Amino acid sequence: MKSEVLDAIGESDLRLGAAVNAALAANDRAKFLFSLLQMAVSRAAYPDQPAADLRRERLACGIDDAALDEVVPGARAHGALVLIPNARDVLARLAREVRVMAAPVEEDRFETRLQALLAVLPAAGDDLVDPAAVTAMTQAARGGEDSLHQLVMDLHKALNNLQARLARATLDGASVYGLADEDRKLVRAFMAGLNRTALLKFDHPGLATTATRAGTRLVIQNDIGMTDAHVIVLHVEGLAAQLTYTDVHPERLRFLQAMLARFPVSWGAAQSRVVAGLAEGAPFQLAVGRLEAADEAGLLTYLEFLGSRLVFLIDWNRARKALRGFLRGPDRVAVLEWAAAQEVGHRGFLELGGARLINQAIEAASGGAMHFGDRLCDVLGDPAAGELVRFALRTASEGLRARQSQGLIRDRVRAELQSHFSNEGRRLLGLASEHAGLVFEIATLVRDGIAAAGAGEGGLDRRAGRARRFEHDADQLVIAVREAVRRRPDHGLVLRLIEAADDAADQLEEAAFLLDLLAKSGARGKPLDRLGALADLLVEGAQEWIKALGHAVAVGGGAGGGGAAAHEDADDFLVAVDRVLALEHAADDAERGLRYEAVQHAQDFRQLHLYSEVGRALEEGADALKRASLMTRDLVLGA
Repeated sequence: MKSEVLDAIGESDLRLGAAVNAALAANDRAKFLFSLLQMAVSRAAYPDQPAADLRRERLACGIDDAALDEVVPGARAHGALVLIPNARDVLARLAREVRVMAAPVEEDRFETRLQALLAVLPAAGDDLVDPAAVTAMTQAARGGEDSLHQLVMDLHKALNNLQARLARATLDGASVYGLADEDRKLVRAFMAGLNRTALLKFDHPGLATTATRAGTRLVIQNDIGMTDAHVIVLHVEGLAAQLTYTDVHPERLRFLQAMLARFPVSWGAAQSRVVAGLAEGAPFQLAVGRLEAADEAGLLTYLEFLGSRLVFLIDWNRARKALRGFLRGPDRVAVLEWAAAQEVGHRGFLELGGARLINQAIEAASGGAMHFGDRLCDVLGDPAAGELVRFALRTASEGLRARQSQGLIRDRVRAELQSHFSNEGRRLLGLASEHAGLVFEIATLVRDGIAAAGAGEGGLDRRAGRARRFEHDADQLVIAVREAVRRRPDHGLVLRLIEAADDAADQLEEAAFLLDLLAKSGARGKPLDRLGALADLLVEGAQEWIKALGHAVAVGGGAGGGGAAAHEDADDFLVAVDRVLALEHAADDAERGLRYEAVQHAQDFRQLHLYSEVGRALEEGADALKRASLMTRDLVLGA
């Protein structure tokens, strides 16, 4: 009972009102449990008749246990008895609800009847129940015989009388009594925020609010959800608002504090308490935060904002756990903070199955990209995984509010996930395109360096230094692709093609280094001209390689992309690849021509060696671009 936690934190002013609220809610749950037992007995007696579906009634009375939906369909005759699934649990629930109903009614006669009737409840060993016992407890009293159902009806009448004596009224959905005139705008402000976001709880019970005046203070209490030790109490006096919050989850307390960070709330140290009968004996946190508003407008703004945040505390820990398979710890909290800030919430996500909603999409969309035990953030990377989860939360919430079919919502999440998997292939090809641009820059440095050497210009050492920096940047791109492929092994061919292209970057950087030595040896004449012609082929090959990758990104194909590519992109891609292959053949011939001229005209053996090594590096660079182009063709054509 919420009245117990109110007692535990010293809120006696609210105890009776909260106890009556709890008792009336327990009345609804008790009647549902009576119906559940009656329908189970009927199902066992008439197994050929359709089983009654009481899910709607279960949710309406605030019981969030889907296992109870299997009680009626699973009931069957067992000799003279009836086997009712979870019968012991149902009867124990019923006893608890009747005790809750009796708690605020201070009449000994009710307590005497309660003890007598609970003493004769069926034991339900092995979930077997005598149908006559169910009939006796669920029917109204007859012939002087009392029944549990009769007691529930009598308690309900007594509770209605008690509620009438409290002179309870409602104010924008809050149960109020004893308010002063100045309290009403404060309660209205709180309820305005609460009502604006309350629909985000969907079918989950909770957010019942009670307000009263206790001396000089307005006291507002909200039960948030169904957890017995989860409650919020607000004392408002003048321009000061003191918030008392209890929770079994310290992380959720920190989440609330983060949501209220825009206001100058001063928080005392959280205390840990254990109260018998609360939270199953586990410790719960109690924290007090105080706001001193500058004026009435500031106080009203705070009250409205605070009311609007409470729905985001319902099932918060359950949502955080549901995101374990997709995001790292801090990122899970960040997503829930985003969902609250955007007033999207997480309850819609949970209504559609929580983790199952995303896992089903992964199963349908990922192909071989993910395997059992993989986390989404390890496969897509943290930013993309966070984006996907945020999309799922928003789509679930907005879809349910718009009364869209669950199938449509699930398909939208699947389509978004598919686009993430497809986009990763294009992203990696984009990194390969950046790498190709660096290959082109190094090839241009080599070509221009050869021309400078022929003109007797200096500065080749500076060109070699720039080539080293470009080659280092190219290595970083390879590392980035390698890390991505570690998460997504299905993109392994992209890694192999960029590693092949990186061989071209390495060979060109080596050529730039050797060219400086060659220029210092006094190289001139036909061998240098042949070397320049070979370097021209490398520059042109690098240009065609850039074109090929640009068209490959547009085509998508086997890189994880989906959808038909424009015919022009596909044709231009194949033409660019074919041109790279042709230039590689031409580079082979040019390298042989260089060797011939170098043997004829080199000034000494050292110069001959340098001509040969620069030519070899350029030819191997052309060969590396050829290998990378062929891999890209296989990737795009799905070979």
